[in-house]
Amino acid sequence: MAYTAPDPNQFSGLEQASSYMAPLAAAQITLPAFVFSGPCTALSRLIYMNQCNPGQLMIVAATWLQVAEKYLAASDKLKEKTGAVDGDAWTGDDRDAFDGKADKVAVQLQVIGAFAMQIGISLFIMGTMLAVMVPLMLAVATSLMAFGVAYLTIRAIPNPISAIVAENVRLAATTTAASSLTALTALDNAIGVAAKTLAAFIGGNMTTSWIAMASQGNFINPVNTLGSTGFSMLQGLSQLALRNLMAPGRKGADGLHLDKISKGLNDTVAKANPFMQGFVGVQGVYNIGNNAAGDVNPDGPNAMTDAGIDVMGLDFIPNNFEDKARGGGDAAPSWSLQDETADGEEGGG
Repeated sequence: MAYTAPDPNQFSGLEQASSYMAPLAAAQITLPAFVFSGPCTALSRLIYMNQCNPGQLMIVAATWLQVAEKYLAASDKLKEKTGAVDGDAWTGDDRDAFDGKADKVAVQLQVIGAFAMQIGISLFIMGTMLAVMVPLMLAVATSLMAFGVAYLTIRAIPNPISAIVAENVRLAATTTAASSLTALTALDNAIGVAAKTLAAFIGGNMTTSWIAMASQGNFINPVNTLGSTGFSMLQGLSQLALRNLMAPGRKGADGLHLDKISKGLNDTVAKANPFMQGFVGVQGVYNIGNNAAGDVNPDGPNAMTDAGIDVMGLDFIPNNFEDKARGGGDAAPSWSLQDETADGEEGGG
């Protein structure tokens, strides 16, 4: 039975829902962090660090699995076509060379298909775990937001009883935040371990696939990929560094290990925590606005794409650098999965 990949469109509903859940959690946790601090501040940091769209990750995973399906189907079709050539009608050295080359191409298609499938499955695993994490973040943030509003409202009532009731609300909020922080931290750590494991798995398979392709006569010069790879790493690492630097609730190792480089600098940055705390909420509102305008895709009209940057997304690298980086023989292909002829065969670009 031929392998059939899932349709990426089946995750569009999850993508739309997820596009609001994490930003809403970031927006709602801001007030409790200012009002109650303590575990609420730590939750704010965790929610900020896990701003993502599991649905979009699922769509990307399904697209990779579709790529795997195309390559595996191409390998089967090649074997079918070459196997149909009558062995009695064509014999000799040319036939042997043809069969040998066709077999190598078929193996190359299988290697690419297998690697694409591994990436797709890895992304599905991450997407599934984050699809649990993000709704939990939203539920916790919503609950604490309700506590915060209730606390401020009751405190505003000018009588002695309101102060006692407000204090009980604060204690309940702090207890809820502490227990929620424990649960979400455990899940966050599990996701972190899974991400590192899958990244190592993908990296190992990338090397294995490169060796397998080279052994079948398709040597890919790594130098040709340095431009786009370098751009992607520069963009990703710079955004990661800025994200970690802007995270509230700084104490001890902060992901960048800034305290190990300079404890004084780390302490100085920590003094800006109120600003960073506010940035979490502002960024959440910004993303909600983008998504409400239909801008789930970060390359949409609200992401300052005319300049190629997104300041609120902490992306200060113009996207037009990518085209320049690809100038060394690593241009993006002109075809796509949707580029098909009427009979279902893959079309040219």
